[in-house]
Amino acid sequence: MGFEVKEEWKKVKLGEITESCLGKMLDKHKNKGKLQPYLANVNVRWGSFDLENLPLMKFEENENERYGLKYGDLIICEGGEPGRCAIWKDELPNMKIQKALHRVRCLKNVDYRFLFYWFLLAGKRGELDQYYTGATIKHMPGDKLKTISISLPPLPTQQKIAAILSAYDDLIENNRVQIKLLEEAAQKLYKEWFVKLNFPGHQNTQITDGVPAGWRKESILCCSYFKQINPSVEKFEGIKKYFATADVNGTYIDGLGEDVTFNRRPSRASVQPCKNSVWFARMSNTFKILTCFGQSLFLAENSIISSGFAGFTCEERYFGFIHTLISSDFFNSEKNRFATGATQVSLTNEGLKRINILEPIEDVIVKFSKLVNPMIEKCELLKKQIKDLQSARDKLLPRLMNGQVEA
Repeated sequence: MGFEVKEEWKKVKLGEITESCLGKMLDKHKNKGKLQPYLANVNVRWGSFDLENLPLMKFEENENERYGLKYGDLIICEGGEPGRCAIWKDELPNMKIQKALHRVRCLKNVDYRFLFYWFLLAGKRGELDQYYTGATIKHMPGDKLKTISISLPPLPTQQKIAAILSAYDDLIENNRVQIKLLEEAAQKLYKEWFVKLNFPGHQNTQITDGVPAGWRKESILCCSYFKQINPSVEKFEGIKKYFATADVNGTYIDGLGEDVTFNRRPSRASVQPCKNSVWFARMSNTFKILTCFGQSLFLAENSIISSGFAGFTCEERYFGFIHTLISSDFFNSEKNRFATGATQVSLTNEGLKRINILEPIEDVIVKFSKLVNPMIEKCELLKKQIKDLQSARDKLLPRLMNGQVEA
């Protein structure tokens, strides 16, 4: 049954139904006040935020109202992918935005969730391209943003559409919470066994200079139980989904990726992940992890990833150890410590060689992985459910925005 009020939908300009402004210009010589975290363009994904390692900028108290965020604000990227935006839901207190972002605040009789879904659909359809300028990197100035034409139904209809679509996103968020709890549990166990050295049998194991008997300190590239994956010289054929580091938010693929057709051409500085592999972004101060494990082998089946990732693979019985090691605070800190580069600071293979790890005996690694592998597999299945929910939501999206919906 479709909405009977379709004829009441009105064409409006965004500037007529919202208040909007750009964030603060980053200028360390002119900015005054206290250092506070802020959102930059790279922190805004499609429908979510990357809140790891947020940058800092000076803000004065009288700037809180102009650049501060409130629950329900729509944060839209001024440059990059047209329409990329997310709803701010007070994930962190006192958050601000940089000039690379628009803050859009809805006026009376406008549901911010409906507006988000409108932008999501418009972005996918390319309907926002006309409002952007620039040949290489697209930008949408504030005055252009206000002129965007939107088909707006009455508030009850907006709320009904938003409620239907939000049901999918609520399930997605529930999955994300479960994943976070599982990841935290795996890391807590890793710290207990391999940092505090409270592993099974530690009471009867001699420990000298922080190294249990039979264990060894060694370069991560020389570990006996896993090996680094070198970029393949294989020439891909057919259509592959290509994911760059920008498509990844923490441990999720949030970006849309790019459909690339290969016809026996070089692999474009990329690699196809294999089973039982874990990948990390080489860039410093960036936590991005991709996993290829268990029943959900999305990456291994039909995708390739940028050489901006480095990866390791191993036998399944060792996987829990390597995965939690690469995802650990220790590894992230070491990656940053040995990263080099003038323009883009990242971890080269030479830097990777300098990372030394405490390599346990096989029995401990197998016992640990036996406990952690089910957690990792559950996370991957939950991530697959997220992709399926997003796909189902996006198929329903145009029907709802056209005024058609099943009872």
